[in-house]
Amino acid sequence: MVGEVNDEVPSFLNSAYVENLLKKIETEKVKVVKYIVKPVTKKGNHYGSVVLRIVVDYTVDSKEQKQISLILKTGYDEKYKEEGGIKFTKTFDFQKREVHMYGKVLASFHNLLSSINDKTVFGARCYSIDHTTSSMFLEDLLVRQYRCANRIERLDLNHAKLVLKKLAKYHACSIILKKKEPNVYEPMKKAFFSRDKEDSRDFCLSLYDASIDLVSKWPGYQYYVNKMKEFRGKFTEKGIELCEVDQDFNVLLHGDVWTMNLMFKYDPDGNPIDVLYVDYQLPYYSTPAIDVLYFIHTSLKEDLRLEKQDELVQFYYNHLKETLIDGFKYDGKFPSLHEFQVMILKKSFYIIISVFVIQPICLLTEGIDANLILLMSKDEAGIKFREAMFNSPGVSEAIQKMLPYLDAKGLLE
Repeated sequence: MVGEVNDEVPSFLNSAYVENLLKKIETEKVKVVKYIVKPVTKKGNHYGSVVLRIVVDYTVDSKEQKQISLILKTGYDEKYKEEGGIKFTKTFDFQKREVHMYGKVLASFHNLLSSINDKTVFGARCYSIDHTTSSMFLEDLLVRQYRCANRIERLDLNHAKLVLKKLAKYHACSIILKKKEPNVYEPMKKAFFSRDKEDSRDFCLSLYDASIDLVSKWPGYQYYVNKMKEFRGKFTEKGIELCEVDQDFNVLLHGDVWTMNLMFKYDPDGNPIDVLYVDYQLPYYSTPAIDVLYFIHTSLKEDLRLEKQDELVQFYYNHLKETLIDGFKYDGKFPSLHEFQVMILKKSFYIIISVFVIQPICLLTEGIDANLILLMSKDEAGIKFREAMFNSPGVSEAIQKMLPYLDAKGLLE
């Protein structure tokens, strides 16, 4: 039995498939009684893949009845393969990257942490990977009381520190794993921007242009409109320079650390006590400054991201040093805090990407149907969708606050 999920249910998912899956997870003596498929999130909360919850009732040995809730992550149906947004996911091998992360990299990270008596976990348990469809069946974290924070209200300092502490451990593990296995990140070598023409430039420029259109409607902002238009011709080259491997210090990036890719667990008083990452589709090897800036400038409350950036960078740095140097006894080159803050400054172009490209997606009004097909479509539906996105509450406020900062920092030069 399949719940109503529009046309997102992949063609391979049927009763026989679900039963075979349960046999791998549980035992050969499993019989599926029924299963229900439904969306995981509200409209507007995921883009790069199809994400579905599968609740299965089943029996073992024809006696004991059990229930399990699984999360299926897979790609869009083949009928959408010519759509710009879907071509984008294939250019970056979203599904293949995530399969490699769950199948190899995260397990290696956890083993490394165990070797220094650190029980940190980065994500949900992966029950099964179907390499023929690049699909994964993951633990449903709702069962363990994890939930997403409100992406429109954004995160406070307590949430942010949980995220950055775990991100620092993730980056530290990535350095040690690459030292042990130099080619382990080969499937993720293509960066968000690259010298290859097939990268994110069309995606980013379409949303940057929408930002210019928005700002041009505001009285008294022509100075910034002119700056933004002039900067457009430099956008792609700046992006390529940003994502190139740093000469001195690099990590495996998560690549997409924002509110809806994080699930938090809370104590009885509502305080966050743990966070898990739920999306690993855009990892690549580059400077850790990218992940840190991306998170701060897409996911923090508006009054925190500039006021607390230096403090949060220091907080992240201290935990990176604690895990990498004190924990793993890493003896390679490691920047001082001052050098790391300079690295953050040098990579500040990512604030532009966060403000003009990513944050409007993050702040999209609840209930608006959203996916990569619409996001990158050039037809009327795509145009209307982007207009609705940039008219979402909070987008104008964020851009208006950040424009003077970006200008004063020389980032629009």
